[in-house]
Amino acid sequence: MLWSFVHALQDLLPLEVAVTFGLVFFALSWIRPRRIVSLPQTGQRTAPLVWAAVAGSVLVVTVATATSALAVSTPDASGFDGWWRRPAPLVAATLVVAIAALALRRMPLPAPGERALVPRRRWHTFAPRTLLWISGITVTLLALTALWQIAIATTAPKDGRFLGNVPSYTELPIYMTFNSGYGYLAGAGWPNHLATLVALALSVLVLVAVLQADANRPLFARASAASVRSERELTARLFTLILLGGLITTLGAVWMHTGSSGQALVMLDDPQILVAGGYDTIARPMNLLGYGLQGAGVALLLRLAVDSARAARAAGRSRRGESDPVASAAEPRR
Repeated sequence: MLWSFVHALQDLLPLEVAVTFGLVFFALSWIRPRRIVSLPQTGQRTAPLVWAAVAGSVLVVTVATATSALAVSTPDASGFDGWWRRPAPLVAATLVVAIAALALRRMPLPAPGERALVPRRRWHTFAPRTLLWISGITVTLLALTALWQIAIATTAPKDGRFLGNVPSYTELPIYMTFNSGYGYLAGAGWPNHLATLVALALSVLVLVAVLQADANRPLFARASAASVRSERELTARLFTLILLGGLITTLGAVWMHTGSSGQALVMLDDPQILVAGGYDTIARPMNLLGYGLQGAGVALLLRLAVDSARAARAAGRSRRGESDPVASAAEPRR
């Protein structure tokens, strides 16, 4: 009975689908119920940030789930069908941050005579250092993986020995040699990974540009330094978390693909003799880590959406309490 339920659940949500492990990690994250993000209590930027954090995070999760489900249900006919699916969550996260930043730019600016004189700030002035370090490590791992897979790729003769998943033959460099030329495996090369590098570079440029613009947005002379710093730190943290969720999800998808491609085993005449590929030693751990990373990215985005909704609700209660101090004093404390 239990195994039947497990198999039915796995048929409904295969392990390769991003939301499967994402829901598991999301549930485990409530061991620490404290919110991972807050929102400005007042001001015009609260509404765009809520929409970006809630609707934007759900959008990225939906894209990751749809593209990973498509990869499970559709065989790779060309050897590079997944070129757009793996970076799709990162592209979605980048678009969310860019659109939210454009919404913030529409807020009215102080007149030239009402602006405070402040020195020009660097793009990372208000960004959380820990999240920037984690993002930088994720960017580096993703870039190195894509460049490595492009570097080891080669073309193959039409009459070559093709192993593993054998797609339609192409003259594009999507193959890697198996065991010093014994055969060829598909799944590498720039047709598979160039889009990931482009999406990665675009995401970094967008984040830096958005944080730079917000850090140097003109201030009202009457605004307090503490309130300005607080709202810009909250904004930078939220944007960085959205993009980090897309980065981790895409890194997981790339490692799942790369690890799966490198796990081919060929049995020789003797059933006891198996020949492995060039990076078989790290292929299995990379594949398993890919499952975990993809799920962790989705869990982060789900938690960001829920915590942002909680923060918006708490801010609304706070504003209502300030507008009606008598009712607020009569309410029991929670």
